[in-house]
Amino acid sequence: MDFSNPFGTMVPRKMNAGELARAIMQDIAAELDAVALYQAHIDATDDEQAKKVLAHARDDEKEHVGEFLALLEILDPKQAEYIKKGKVEIAELLEGK
Repeated sequence: MDFSNPFGTMVPRKMNAGELARAIMQDIAAELDAVALYQAHIDATDDEQAKKVLAHARDDEKEHVGEFLALLEILDPKQAEYIKKGKVEIAELLEGK
C-alpha cells in the first residue's frame, strides 16, 4: 500500500451490494492479519510496556472482526446462513452427535 498517496485507497465509484460484501470480507481478513501480527510481536518481546500496547491493539482488532462479521451478515444473508450452519455443525460435533 502506498501511504504517500492519500488517494491510493479510494474506490473510484460506489460499490454494489455484492462488491461491498466482498470488501468487508477483505476487511475481516486484514483485521485477522493484524491480530496475528500483533500477537507475533507480543511473543517476540519481553518489554512489558510494548506487550501491553500491542495486546490492546490486538484486542481492538478482534473486536473489529466481530463488527465486520455482523455487518457481513446484514449485507449478505446467504453468507449469514453459512455462518449459522457452521456454528450448528460445530456445536453438534462438540456434543458428539
